[in-house]
Amino acid sequence: MAKQPRRQARLTIEDDLAFLPTVQTFIESTALAFGLGQTEALALTLAGEEIFNYLCTHVKPEAEIEISCYEGGYYAALNFSLPIRNFAMRTFNLTATINIEDENSLDEMGLLLASRMVDQLKISQNDSGRLQLLLRKEKSYPKMTASDRTPTTPPTDNFSIITPGAEELKFFISESRHYTSPELLPQEFYYPGKIVDMVKASDYRAAIVRDTASHIGGGIIWYWSSTKMVECYGPFILADDTTPSISPELRQTMAEALLEHCLNAIARSPAVGLLNRSPNPDLPQHHFETLGTVLEYHNTTPPTETPSLFRQMQEDPGAVAWTDPDFEPFLRSEYQRLTLPREIRLTSDSGETRADFSVLATEFDRARHKVTLRPLWAGNDMEKNIADHLTLFTREGLDNIFFIIDLGLSWQAAFTPALRENGFSPRLLLPHGGKGDLLILQKTEPKKTEPQP
Repeated sequence: MAKQPRRQARLTIEDDLAFLPTVQTFIESTALAFGLGQTEALALTLAGEEIFNYLCTHVKPEAEIEISCYEGGYYAALNFSLPIRNFAMRTFNLTATINIEDENSLDEMGLLLASRMVDQLKISQNDSGRLQLLLRKEKSYPKMTASDRTPTTPPTDNFSIITPGAEELKFFISESRHYTSPELLPQEFYYPGKIVDMVKASDYRAAIVRDTASHIGGGIIWYWSSTKMVECYGPFILADDTTPSISPELRQTMAEALLEHCLNAIARSPAVGLLNRSPNPDLPQHHFETLGTVLEYHNTTPPTETPSLFRQMQEDPGAVAWTDPDFEPFLRSEYQRLTLPREIRLTSDSGETRADFSVLATEFDRARHKVTLRPLWAGNDMEKNIADHLTLFTREGLDNIFFIIDLGLSWQAAFTPALRENGFSPRLLLPHGGKGDLLILQKTEPKKTEPQP
């Protein structure tokens, strides 16, 4: 299924505060038109106001600013494009604070508020040198609760694999929670309505097992994680040891059928491979090879190893991997083990000017005590910035701390010395996971702190 065309609106405007009401009206009206509720639309509007106000008051790009709003089905995205980058991006860090006695710091309060009002923030530079600042706000969905369960009847062996309707999809998603360990479910599975909208927007694909009496026995979800890689969740079979009518053979047959359906759906696409980073017991693992593992730390038990599994769908086209010399031995060893054709290019610090401040994106999965950092901007304070984030995570009891570097983006290699000094080490490679391969690093042996009173 091809992605549905998404609507967008664009405003080109001068850096003049007299146009602030125009910007406000543009953002709010388009956000509402793209499906956000009043509260979410207002949050995106306020974030956009603060950024436009800061640009006009302190940055003064002396050029037109392009503001675009995009429809995502389950979110709306706002993008600012401008020809400069010399503004206080450090305030977009989770650890940023404001000093009320510092006038310059107070000037940045609007940016800090803007970063807290949205669900996702991205900073990048396009090929023409313009800074791209993307803000994303998601629709609000009701969270599934334990009381939402509907009694199920196991399917017979006379089943087929189908694309579910909205209610069948919500049923499968809701029931998956009762038959699957929480650490193996993505966070989206707690919001069935969101999954429906993600499928409708073609960001997710879904298939379920259904017999001739319309009983649902399980399902699988997959999506494009990059232009060359597909990831899947599942298959999840809606049965456990208390479901005697489903034999181990039928369970295995349904799981195989779901996986084969997913593989067939992407077989003629540009996908180089299929990835599963949270394999559950129903996944037919003989179809995959292991890329590597990460450690999952638990409060009271020893850490467990979670593998990432990979199924190659076509010949790997090769790629360039940019890296600091520190990670070269690991990369060469892994590329050789996985027989992936790569040209490794070493980066170096040649004294070139760098921004004063770095920016990190933060993604939480509090159910698993997990947090993932991604670089948004390199700067001279990278080591301290990472250390400040680690202090915050330790205080909040987050033991599973990861950092992802895109090896296709040479500037991200600059974080390597700071990561090494803060105790991160490489764990595994995800082929073609971003612009290039993704290198997953983990902070091992996290420090324990006593619970706060």
